[in-house]
Amino acid sequence: MWNGPSLVHWRWVAVRGGGEAIDWTIVGPLYVAGIAWTVVYDTLYAHQDKKDDAKLGLKSTALTFGDKDVVTLSALLGQESGIASATTAAFAAQYAYYSGVSAAALHLLWQIYTADLNDVNNLAYRFKSNNLVGWIVFGSCCVAAGGSNLIAVGREKEVRAEHNKRP
Repeated sequence: MWNGPSLVHWRWVAVRGGGEAIDWTIVGPLYVAGIAWTVVYDTLYAHQDKKDDAKLGLKSTALTFGDKDVVTLSALLGQESGIASATTAAFAAQYAYYSGVSAAALHLLWQIYTADLNDVNNLAYRFKSNNLVGWIVFGSCCVAAGGSNLIAVGREKEVRAEHNKRP
């Protein structure tokens, strides 16, 4: 859902965040975090088809994780949030980014802990709500990158003003 296009989005944020080139210290971890997030939402989605998967002999994550779904998905969420948070140092407006990653993590926790693994409608609703997660994280990156640009512009003006004061 978001991992393919995320390379484009994250690349834009990484470049807009104050550099001429792509900052892979931002893009790389966000992409890896996106993989963990994908396993979380895809596992919840896979529970809709677990009976068919079992009949066909498929090894979906819903069947592989078995009764340890909540623990496994929570661990993946911890990885996703930790990796995504590790990119914070790249943004001067860290509070905006942390807020977005935290909001996304809370939304994913809600999905994991309120999912009825035997209710197709419940699972489909949670799966579709992942669009919101993507927009929350992307939006927080944009705000943080914009904040980085504003801070960089402000510093540049200070340096120029200081330079112009010299005899």
